Amino acid sequence: MPSNRTFSTLFLLCSLALILPQCSDKNSDEYYKEGLSKVEAQDYEGAEQAFQNAIDKNPKNPNGYYGLGGIHNYREKYDLAEKSFLTALRIDPTFVDAHYSLGYTYEQMGQKEKADREYAIYRRLKKKMDQYMKEEAATR
Repeated sequence: MPSNRTFSTLFLLCSLALILPQCSDKNSDEYYKEGLSKVEAQDYEGAEQAFQNAIDKNPKNPNGYYGLGGIHNYREKYDLAEKSFLTALRIDPTFVDAHYSLGYTYEQMGQKEKADREYAIYRRLKKKMDQYMKEEAATR
């Protein structure tokens, strides 16, 4: 029959096996940044996995969906890109670049009216953002 020491050792090893991965695990933003680095290195499969990891880690992070949508656009999987960008925009309706990218996706899908609507939203939000940044810089 195993001793208490054997059980203690086994318990400690199992605990470490469960705890250590959590200590080194990245957060959602770190996975998103990793995805961007992989896109820059033209490792699109790695980028897709990193963006998916960002989403898995935090389903409310619009950047993960945005990055995933970009990969889908690159691979001409426009229906998946549309879903990714729409999810990003459900989380953050003011995500300027997601509106532009969704417009591009719709353009590629031959949906001109939807594309024009997204581009118009992009221009309106971009103008507001630029004005805000200009005012912010003037107050410093």
